[in-house]
Amino acid sequence: MVGVEILFLIPFTLKLPLLNKEQRLIYIYLISCVAYGVGSDVIARIFRNNMAFITCIHLVQFIILSLFYIQVFKSPSTKKALKWIMLVATLLFAVDITVLEGPLKFNSVFISFRSALLIIYGVMFFLQLMRDEDLIEKSIYINSLPVFWFNAGLFVNVCCGFLLNLSFNLIQQKGPSEVLESMYKITASLYWIAGVIQVILFYIGLSKIKRARA
Repeated sequence: MVGVEILFLIPFTLKLPLLNKEQRLIYIYLISCVAYGVGSDVIARIFRNNMAFITCIHLVQFIILSLFYIQVFKSPSTKKALKWIMLVATLLFAVDITVLEGPLKFNSVFISFRSALLIIYGVMFFLQLMRDEDLIEKSIYINSLPVFWFNAGLFVNVCCGFLLNLSFNLIQQKGPSEVLESMYKITASLYWIAGVIQVILFYIGLSKIKRARA
């Protein structure tokens, strides 16, 4: 999956001069995905435990995506709320990784909170697009907007990631069992498929940038 993301960075990089603020944040998010995949593997091989790194990357990605949604939401009150939530999530991250679960375990409290928020943000943005009077008046279809496809890709990936995190947390809390390990393998496969779908949807969004900004 990391190889696919690295390859996808090439067309994204070529279109970098055309990207606006929210599109550049998606580009940065993709870079963080590559760092996540490569860093997790390297750290696991060297230190035999990469949980602290995984939690830190989840925080970095949450901040990047929060900034993305701050850019695309139109309501000033929503933008302000997201800034406060970003601060609260950062504080929760600090408490979880130091006090609640520690740096050597899967920080389920923070990661579950982060995933739930991103799912909510995705739904809220879909609703905003469907109710956008400017788009309706100009007869602009939402599937012609790059940001629609970027949000769709994020939504699919985060939803499947939430299921994967849940199964991993159950294994951590209750210990390995045949049922839980099978569930983990299934959700891990779904997450991998979601990653591929995310890249495909991102590519569709990327292909529409020129037309959207022409």
